[in-house]
Amino acid sequence: MRAGEAALIGAWQLTGLLGEGQWTRVFLARPQGMPAGAPSDYAVKLQRPERVDDRQAIALFAHEAKVGRAASHPNLVAILAAQIDKPPRYLVMPRLEGATARTLVRRGPLTAPLALWIARQTMQALTALHEQQWLHGDVKPENIFVARSGHVTLLDLGFSRKLGVRNDESLLAGTLRYMAPELFVGLDPIGRASDIYSLGVTLFELLTGAPPFTDKGDQEIALAHLRRPAPSPLKTAPHLGPRICHLLREMLAKEPLRRPSSEELVERLLALEIETFGERWPAA
Repeated sequence: MRAGEAALIGAWQLTGLLGEGQWTRVFLARPQGMPAGAPSDYAVKLQRPERVDDRQAIALFAHEAKVGRAASHPNLVAILAAQIDKPPRYLVMPRLEGATARTLVRRGPLTAPLALWIARQTMQALTALHEQQWLHGDVKPENIFVARSGHVTLLDLGFSRKLGVRNDESLLAGTLRYMAPELFVGLDPIGRASDIYSLGVTLFELLTGAPPFTDKGDQEIALAHLRRPAPSPLKTAPHLGPRICHLLREMLAKEPLRRPSSEELVERLLALEIETFGERWPAA
């Protein structure tokens, strides 16, 4: 698309490229027929042309649309419209302005109040998914968007899976560095505790600047999740309080049943957020 042009996809005018990945490209968009100067308040996630016949890419697209329509929550990405049955395949979402948690943590560890604020809103989105019997399956800083107002949106439902379905390691999907131990071995039915572990890895990284396991190879990362206790966050963030460290240990427990429930975790994150609130605005 040349500068100044607005390509037409379905009922949407694409006005600029926001980003791209292995499977898709994301464009700014506005409804067809709007004046040229009208704001582009939507994002269109468009299947890459070279993936048009890729069955896996088509399945991921269809799956994301299905889950996005089934689970609705203010902290969960909204799928407003979709075309899945024929090319060009696309999803329409509200435009988000701000940055991902990955962008934020690249600048350095976040303050405890901000990290907890992000984690609590992310957990609220996960709870909504869990209530509809879905596991997100790919919780990580890249999939958490923080608006300038502080509102958090959990993105990318393409790897979500039904809760209670028997896990199959041959169908392993997600991001290894953030994946729960049980997903590597394929023994238990998929449970919501897997998302809680991934959020624990993410919160650990937001608070310390790095995930708990930084091994290089895939096998080494998998073995670390399965066998090695998570390091203390105090090694790199000695200012953290004992209650935050205790919660991280529970979220990163190897056994799923030892992790907090979705509802309990929202309450505990909120309590810690309030407890550390003074760190955001120190007393004069």
